[in-house]
Amino acid sequence: MDVKWIATDADSQRLSFVERQTSADDYIARIEAMLTVGEGYSEVHWADRAYPYVALAVRDGYGVVHLFSADGKLLILAGDGVIDASETVLIPVLDDGHGTPFTGEYVLSTEQAWKAVKHFVRHGAVEDIRNWQEL
Repeated sequence: MDVKWIATDADSQRLSFVERQTSADDYIARIEAMLTVGEGYSEVHWADRAYPYVALAVRDGYGVVHLFSADGKLLILAGDGVIDASETVLIPVLDDGHGTPFTGEYVLSTEQAWKAVKHFVRHGAVEDIRNWQEL
């Protein structure tokens, strides 16, 4: 199955807003290269439908995952306890180099954030990914 996506380039560390269509495996390889840099942003959806789409933002071992639904809802995956709920970390969203503050309520480890996005890419479903919080 093909997916459409945008992502931070691992080499230039700049977000490319040019949407690409590739196989899910090619997307996964691209994001895993980005993750080796330790920071970046991506949005992905299945090629045959615009929604839902999922956004992944990571920096320094932390990540957040947003879900944009067809009915206009914006959801965020609940944190996994990697930091205390009252702590804040800065994670880049889109091409924000400084980072957007997120509390531990919504921060996951990079591994858990990527696991959720990879599940979506491979299975096309978000319903079985638990702990979505509506914003």
